[in-house]
Amino acid sequence: MEPFNFGRTFSRTFGLMRDSLASVGLFILVIQLINGAVSFLAQQQLVAAITSAAGTTEPGAAPLAVFASPWYWATILASVLIGSLLYAGATAGLLKVARGEQTSLGDCFRAGTAKFLPVLGLTILWWLGVGLGWVLLLIPGLILITMWSAALPALIGENLGVIESFGRSRELTRGSRLSIFGLLLVSLIILYIPMIFLGGAVAGGMMGGMMGGMASGTGFGATYILITVAFGWFAGMLLTSLLVSIYTETTLIKGGGSTAHLSDVFV
Repeated sequence: MEPFNFGRTFSRTFGLMRDSLASVGLFILVIQLINGAVSFLAQQQLVAAITSAAGTTEPGAAPLAVFASPWYWATILASVLIGSLLYAGATAGLLKVARGEQTSLGDCFRAGTAKFLPVLGLTILWWLGVGLGWVLLLIPGLILITMWSAALPALIGENLGVIESFGRSRELTRGSRLSIFGLLLVSLIILYIPMIFLGGAVAGGMMGGMMGGMASGTGFGATYILITVAFGWFAGMLLTSLLVSIYTETTLIKGGGSTAHLSDVFV
């Protein structure tokens, strides 16, 4: 069996990012702007709740006010829902690009809508499984992340069910998991390089926005929102391209089945 080619997979990842900027890149940007707007509105409400609680004499009231606010939980729910739409549409678009086909912003939205519920189910089960693995002394979580790295592209590219997608990913990654883990680790480092340089700006934007918001009721600063949108765009592009590249590489190794049913998603 041909070994997993680290360099080819890594190069393909950035090739997919480059070739899909006008379609998948635009789609991710639109979704991130929507997510940023939702976060901005929710954070305004959270700042108002913190400000109100800070005026009381009860110790610890402000932190509790955050978790007691329905806006906090609404933000988490919105993030999961919006994220599922993003990864469904972006993955479908990138699979087409990987096949050398054209895709568009509209294609990504149609595929994202069509595969929204299965991707949502896969996301929930993925987090539950990996979260349990993290609780069990970290190593099982890392194993599951590696073993399930092709599950999302398999779900969309082969029109599989959620459970079948996990099984397909386990089959595809068998024999290549050490290389895949190394690729994921390198990509994680690349992903967080911008955060090292932007960390001060993010923290400053957050603190300045919170202090100004507490005084004026306007919520977090626009700088903080724009930075998070920009980072979210880069993360979305890199992660979806990486997963599609891993899936493409492992299907080449195992032979066949890569995107045979992808056209069904866009119908």
